[in-house]
Amino acid sequence: MHDAPSARRPVVAVLTGAGAGIGRAAALRLAADGMTVVVTDRHAGRMSAVVDEIVQAGGVARGYVLDIERREHFTDVFAAVERELGPIGVYVWNAALNVQQPLLSYDPELFDRLVYANLNNCWFSSTLAARQMERAGGGSIVMVGSVAPDTGATAVEAPYGMSKAGVRALVLALAKVGAPLGIRCNEVIMGLVTGTRFVDTQPEKAAAFLPQVPRGVHTDTAEIAEVIAFLAGDRASAVTGEVLNASAGMLLRL
Repeated sequence: MHDAPSARRPVVAVLTGAGAGIGRAAALRLAADGMTVVVTDRHAGRMSAVVDEIVQAGGVARGYVLDIERREHFTDVFAAVERELGPIGVYVWNAALNVQQPLLSYDPELFDRLVYANLNNCWFSSTLAARQMERAGGGSIVMVGSVAPDTGATAVEAPYGMSKAGVRALVLALAKVGAPLGIRCNEVIMGLVTGTRFVDTQPEKAAAFLPQVPRGVHTDTAEIAEVIAFLAGDRASAVTGEVLNASAGMLLRL
């Protein structure tokens, strides 16, 4: 580990699901901005690979195994981060479950598991991070969302869309409660994203959605990472409670 030269202590940024896809791209981008990046992922190998990638590029990173279905992981990891690196200054909620089944026959136990991970533990972890930010005098929370709540999701991912709608309501609540404490909370939403497992392993499905994207090309992970970096940093100091649409035109709204 080495510290980046700075007149002040580097911001500690914690990301979930940072071992691949959007999370990995965001971790690399925040490291390039000089943040101390905490890479969390349920897969130790993926997590370690991203940490090594950041360090080899001259950045500062540390990794922790974290499964968003395990609430105790958040408690333990966030406490370790504050103790070892300092308070969380940026929190990026990125990981999510999306197990697809027809809505009318969706397994109730699977539904409970999905909502517990995607919404309950989003709330739990965000408030943990916010309490550290409060002690430090402020911070930024960025939720990685989806256009699914706006479109009704698809016939096989309604619970996922429902959980993301709940996260959006949480964004607004955290923005209102956090503002007097110097804490901002925003969300970036998207459609299909190149560089994620869903798109890269199912190119035929991704191609089927392309007619809905006016520019003819899906958003990619690097583009989402740029939005996350903007919302996380001081350039967005007046932005809170915002849902930033980065769907490349898949969702158009007033």
